[in-house]
Amino acid sequence: MSKLVQLVYISRSNLPEMGRNDIIAPQVAQILSKSRRNNRARRIVGALYYGNGYFYQCLEGEEKDLLALYETLKADSRHTDLLIVSFTPIEQKSFGEWEMKYVPAEKDINRMLSAFGMSKFDPYRFDERMNKQMLQLLLRGSELAQNEIALGDQAVPVQKCACREWKLATLVLAVLLCAGLIRQVIS
Repeated sequence: MSKLVQLVYISRSNLPEMGRNDIIAPQVAQILSKSRRNNRARRIVGALYYGNGYFYQCLEGEEKDLLALYETLKADSRHTDLLIVSFTPIEQKSFGEWEMKYVPAEKDINRMLSAFGMSKFDPYRFDERMNKQMLQLLLRGSELAQNEIALGDQAVPVQKCACREWKLATLVLAVLLCAGLIRQVIS
């Protein structure tokens, strides 16, 4: 019998720093693109946060598939020092149909860090409470992406649509907003 699990891990990036956490590095965009294709085939869903040279990722799927994926991740030269934060059985997946959602929750994460007396994102210093809060931010970011488009501090609701093209268009718009490219088009 197959078993659904949630795997949360952290790692240190070997990617060149972009200088600003709100810009998606081209290498991170490539990771997201490849992850979405591979995860779709494995029926794995999840979310990724990248900040201050660290990855924080939550993956959900069949236990055997996640364990195989984790072995692949350990061999990936784009990051080091992989550490499993949690490996928990779940009843159902939390991220809907998102094969890999990138969560640009910089302001929320900075508020969380400040509440815990931290000035920079360093998941290796997180305790259990901080990991729970971070996971909630990833989950909320997933819900935000499915139900609304973030525009600065505001969120604009969008109608639910089952078509994949609408989800892809929403994701592309969110990435462009995060990268600051939309401002150039609008201004």
